[in-house]
Amino acid sequence: MPTEPSATPASSAALLRPVLRLLGAIGEDRAMFWRSTASMGAYQLFAAAAAGLSAATAALVATDPGATGTATLLLIGLAVAVAANGLFTWAESWLSHVLAYRVLDRLRLRLHDAIERITPGGLKRRRAGEVSGAAMADIESLEWFFAHTVGAGLNAAVGPLLVVAALAVLTGPAALIPLAGVACLLAVPWLMGPLQARQGKRVRDELGELKAASLEGAEGLREMLSLGLAERQKRRMLETTARVQRRKRAAALRAGAESALADLIVAATTLAYVLALAAAVRAGDLDAALFPAAIVLLGAAFAPAAGIFPMFQRLGEMSAAAARVLDVLDAPPAVAETRGGADPERRGAVRFEAVEFAYDPGTPVLKGLDFALAPGEHAALVGASGAGKSTIAHLLVRFWDPVSGRVLLDGADLRDVDTAALRARVALIPQQPYVFRGTVRSNLEIAAPAATEAAMWRALESAQLAGTVRDWPGGLDEPVGEGGATLSGGQRQRLAIAQAFLREPDLLVMDEAAAHLDGLGEQALAAAVAEIQAGRTTLVIAHRISTIRHADRVLFIEDGRIADEGAHEDLLERNADYRSLLAQADRAETAESAAT
Repeated sequence: MPTEPSATPASSAALLRPVLRLLGAIGEDRAMFWRSTASMGAYQLFAAAAAGLSAATAALVATDPGATGTATLLLIGLAVAVAANGLFTWAESWLSHVLAYRVLDRLRLRLHDAIERITPGGLKRRRAGEVSGAAMADIESLEWFFAHTVGAGLNAAVGPLLVVAALAVLTGPAALIPLAGVACLLAVPWLMGPLQARQGKRVRDELGELKAASLEGAEGLREMLSLGLAERQKRRMLETTARVQRRKRAAALRAGAESALADLIVAATTLAYVLALAAAVRAGDLDAALFPAAIVLLGAAFAPAAGIFPMFQRLGEMSAAAARVLDVLDAPPAVAETRGGADPERRGAVRFEAVEFAYDPGTPVLKGLDFALAPGEHAALVGASGAGKSTIAHLLVRFWDPVSGRVLLDGADLRDVDTAALRARVALIPQQPYVFRGTVRSNLEIAAPAATEAAMWRALESAQLAGTVRDWPGGLDEPVGEGGATLSGGQRQRLAIAQAFLREPDLLVMDEAAAHLDGLGEQALAAAVAEIQAGRTTLVIAHRISTIRHADRVLFIEDGRIADEGAHEDLLERNADYRSLLAQADRAETAESAAT
């Protein structure tokens, strides 16, 4: 299905607002922008001068062949105008494109910062394809605006006025005809603005849907093939592509009608001006020698407006792209980033004090949660799906903040600790870690850019992955596919664990980290965790008894609260709900093992 439509601009002025807001991205390149705009104005004026001088020279030679001195001066002026036109054309093209790509680079960095700022809460209801579309295709489409539209728009307003002023000097009141024609020409795309906006919005929305569907199809290809959904995905892609083509055809038809109307306006204006000049020549009010130059300058008056016309025809598409970019840039942060905050002593003590949290209002996940972890303690967090285990992990790295209550690290509220420093001190190993396209080495360097090769091997040893990596032809430089496509689930998990070991955090949070490991692998991982947990607080979210048994203490969470806590054996003996949950998990694990 297409993306849900949102309100579109009701006027051309509203259509311009999103793209004009992005003009602030020009920033320190304002001087280059004005040089580019001035170069465009200069080459247009020199083009008009060259056209006028050529017509004047031809008329002079035809009417007064003996005026060689004047003709020579006109030819020199023509040569200068042509050379200047070429020089300023090159300068404008170079400056405008350098400016555009600098601005796009700046916008991409701002968009990346915005995505990082709103992750993950702000991305909760956004599709990955739509976000990547804003980051790539939408920003790329704005190149046309910064390189070809902004300066051209200013010159389209100023250039014709200068040429019309020259025509007024040459032909008198008849110059009002070209002025009216230029005004009518510029009015066409302006009046069609609301329709442009609707069509541009539809095109960008359908393209966003197509990118999202393509990305989801690529990422979920294995599941689609196993479930027999390949044909369904193919139909979805064809239907979405057909909608994109329909939207683009509608926009092309509108653009064609605008172009035809523009040609009609230019033709009608030219005819009216020729008739007016002819009448003035017959009446003796205009020298016949000025007639050719005036007609040529008429074309020069239309040139800036005609040049901006096709650019304004894309204004609806550019406005929709700018609106999508601004939608991400303006999104509020998931948490307010703290810079230069408290720097508590690094011990790894954790405390949740009456923590309330909800992803959506009215549906609380954590309800007055209270618990504490002593420095160096190894605790297991156990609970049914949806009990709030992963939420606790995300609160510890400040992906979100509590609705009420406090989360403390070494006595300091996480909201008062420098955010970057906090995330360096707390390592989260998610259930499904993401592996970047590159090599084993490049993925380890993401965690610790300055890590030595020896440190990398120690981390891999601790994660029980060193033997596997040594067996690969490339070793540390073995290529890995995007998302770890060339690795097994267990290998991806162990690589993430090696990254965490390299960071040497104060607090290690493992969210179902052993989920993709077999029994032997889990035992090896447990031994590795036991090795590094000395002096480091560890919170393991787990459901396997073999993992839970290694914990110093088990926190049993139900309905957003700690329902019970203590040693694993004690909870088994006294808590029926705990026994039931582990029995269900054991049956599920047994069935999964039998199926594989």
